[in-house]
Amino acid sequence: MHTSIAITLLVSTLPTATAATHPRGYVRSENNSTLLQDAPLATITLQDIKDAPDAVDWSIGSNKAITDVKDQGDCGSCWAFSTIETVESALFLAGTFDRPTELSTEELVDCVRGSGCRGGDITTGVDYLVKKGVVTSKDYPDTSSNARPAKKSSCSIKDKEIAAKITGRNFAVPECRVGDCSKQDEEALAAALAKFGPLAICINSGYEQTGDWDEYEGGVLKGTCRAKADDIDHCVQLVGYDKTASTPYWKIRNSWGSDWGEDGFIRIPYGQGNKCCVACEAVIVEV
Repeated sequence: MHTSIAITLLVSTLPTATAATHPRGYVRSENNSTLLQDAPLATITLQDIKDAPDAVDWSIGSNKAITDVKDQGDCGSCWAFSTIETVESALFLAGTFDRPTELSTEELVDCVRGSGCRGGDITTGVDYLVKKGVVTSKDYPDTSSNARPAKKSSCSIKDKEIAAKITGRNFAVPECRVGDCSKQDEEALAAALAKFGPLAICINSGYEQTGDWDEYEGGVLKGTCRAKADDIDHCVQLVGYDKTASTPYWKIRNSWGSDWGEDGFIRIPYGQGNKCCVACEAVIVEV
């Protein structure tokens, strides 16, 4: 179902799934500070929040700042896709490339120690790229999506040409790392998305809960999809929101292929207690 014809449709998901049918791969990085006041945080002012438009979509039209939807296959590499997709957007918006350019998820899968198909975190991925730089997908193509989930990575970056450098990262809003996260500031997150472009986020995809993303086909997701730090299991790219829709929503780009959801995207409720932990770990890539 295409997003353009499904703006007001609400689709319920099926009852709790007994097994995940799509890969995830989030493993919280210990590189993040456990003290929120010590975490790198972007400046989002009250004026930024006031000036943020009612609707933003970085995935379509003249505002398009993303590459095509990708598929992580059976590899637990959502963190690498989320990171690289957001780097692609940041570099395009900064003028490094004249169009959104596909960069290498395989570089992160193969070269970030202790991660790969076994899972990882956005912050670890960005921190690696700050040190090493990023190469194009043409120069270092994806092979992990067709590999077994426990694939052992072999880094082959030495002979690759660095396409761009990354300077750092900030959190769009303070992380929620423990307990209930229903009070996260979604208005500030929307302002950050409008100001900086697409964001890398890690969320609760609802596995073993009502609202499981595995069963999503279209519309604004219904169900529990709790805002609990311990439920975070998947990393994706936040690309839009619409506060004026009949059911206000966030628009998210997934990495389960374009035949999933709404051409590879999902919409989840906006302003309903941080559904799916959308504002729990939201990262801005600096270039």
